[in-house]
Amino acid sequence: MERSMEVQMDLYLFFSDYSKAFDKVKHEDLFKLLTQLSIDAKVLGIPQNLYLVQDAAIRKDNGCSEFEPIRRGVRQGCVMSPDLFNICSEMILRNINDHGSVKLNGHNITDLRCADDTVPIAGSENIFTLILDTVSAESGKRGLELNIKKESACLYQRKDT
Repeated sequence: MERSMEVQMDLYLFFSDYSKAFDKVKHEDLFKLLTQLSIDAKVLGIPQNLYLVQDAAIRKDNGCSEFEPIRRGVRQGCVMSPDLFNICSEMILRNINDHGSVKLNGHNITDLRCADDTVPIAGSENIFTLILDTVSAESGKRGLELNIKKESACLYQRKDT
């Protein structure tokens, strides 16, 4: 941000957060992306063995429901979960690359990420609007909901002299 001020560049930032992000990751989408990324079959087998063979039943007063497969969610507390979520997030954020990036210190930057927190970055209001629309639409396609209560937008504006 300091560098953007030095080079007289506006920065539009969107601090996004997903509601129950780790609970909503679709296994099908996740493994499709891992396959597209050419992840070695042995390595891919580890999360597949954890997630593709899960069934659950609901215990009731008069017994249990039928067992049903679990098709979404990554395990909270598992060391792989943040990485698996970031891979899912990558599916969403790859689509904002088409809208351009901000060039700072010779690097093209489209976003900043940590676990389920994402900050898309734009250099103009028009691009910023396109990015927000894209993130919202792509998140919805994957069953992820943006948490409006935890979101905010910020404009770091250059000083005109």
